[in-house]
Amino acid sequence: MVYKRVSKIIFAAILAVTVFSGCGNRQEEKIDKTETETTTQKRTQDSTQDVTQEAEEETKYPSITSDGKMKDYKSVVTVDDTAYELYTYLDKVADNYAKSVNKVADTLAGKSDVYDLVIPLSSGITFPDNLKDKISSSDQHDAMQKIQAKMDKHVKNVDVYDVLMQHRTEYEYFRTDHHWTTLGAYYAYTEFCKAKGITPESLDAYSKKQDFDGFLGSFYNDTSDAKLKANPDTVTAYYPNAESICHVTASDGKKYDWPVIYDVSNYNAGLKYSTFIASDNPYTEIENKDLSDGSSCIVVKESFGNAFIPFLVDHYQTVYVVDYRYWTGSISKLAQDKKVNDVLFLNNLSMIRNKSLVGKLYRVL
Repeated sequence: MVYKRVSKIIFAAILAVTVFSGCGNRQEEKIDKTETETTTQKRTQDSTQDVTQEAEEETKYPSITSDGKMKDYKSVVTVDDTAYELYTYLDKVADNYAKSVNKVADTLAGKSDVYDLVIPLSSGITFPDNLKDKISSSDQHDAMQKIQAKMDKHVKNVDVYDVLMQHRTEYEYFRTDHHWTTLGAYYAYTEFCKAKGITPESLDAYSKKQDFDGFLGSFYNDTSDAKLKANPDTVTAYYPNAESICHVTASDGKKYDWPVIYDVSNYNAGLKYSTFIASDNPYTEIENKDLSDGSSCIVVKESFGNAFIPFLVDHYQTVYVVDYRYWTGSISKLAQDKKVNDVLFLNNLSMIRNKSLVGKLYRVL
C-alpha cells in the first residue's frame, strides 16, 4: 500500500547577596565593612570562576568558524549555504512543559521509568563561534539546564548537549532543514542507552543503510535561498537489524502497515525526511518480530523523534509512538494499559518554547 504524507512542520546564575548595613556604633560599622569586603571578595571569586568555566567550555569542544556572509530572514539566518533557526527561551512555557512531564512521571512512579530528552537546535550546536555575537538567540545550553532542573525526582533527564557538541563538526544537522540528521539522532540515542543502562548498537553494526540525496527542507521553504537550493542535503537512514513493521493509525483514522524505513528515492525534494516511521501520524505501534520478552516503550514526540525512533526498535518488542500534536488519548493510561517499561519524552527546544504545542501536550497526559 502506498501512502504519502507531508512532513512539515542564561545558566543565568542569579547571585543573591544580602548585605546588612545600618546605623550603630563603630564596632557594628566595622563588622558591616568586614562583611561587605567578604561579600565583594566572594563575588569576585564567583565571577572569576564563571569566566574560567566559560573558557574551559570554549576549549572543551571543537571550534567552528566561518568567514561566510550572513543573511537575516527574521526567525532564520543563513551563513552561506547553511540555515539556522533563532531561539528565545521562555521560562513560563518551559515551566508548563516540565509540569506535563512531571505529571506523567508522578502517575507512573513505580510502574514505568520516565525519561526526558531535550533536543537543541542547530543554532545551539553548529553555528559558527565567531558569528554568535551577530545574532539575537538565547543560550541553548543554559535553556536545557533550566528545563532539566524543573523535572522532579521521578524523571530521568537524558542530557545530549555534551555528545552533540563533541561531534559538532560532523553532519549532525541538516543545512536546509530544521531537523537533526540521523547522525545527530544516533548520538542522542547513545546517551539514552547510557541513561537506561543498555548497550547501544554501533553504526557499523547495521547491515543496511540508504542515502537519499537532494533533500531541500523547511529552511529552504522559508527562505527560498539560492545557496541552499544549490547545495541540498542527504537523508541517511539505518534499517533496524530486527525484522520489524509499523502499524500506523493516520489522522483520518485509517490503519495500515508500513516499513520502519521506506525508500523515498522518488519522493520530491521536500519529502525525503519522511523515510522514517511513515512520517508524522497520531499513533504508531512498531513491532519487533525478533523479540518476545514483552519489553515496550512509549515515545512522546514531534517530528525530531522520527529519525531517532528507528534506533530504539532493536531494544524493545514494541515501541508505541505518540505524536501529541495530533493524538487525543492519554499517555498515562496507555502506559498502564500496555504495561510499558519506559516512557520517553523527546522534544526539541523550539517546541518547548511554543505555548500552543505545550498546551497540546498537556491535553494528552
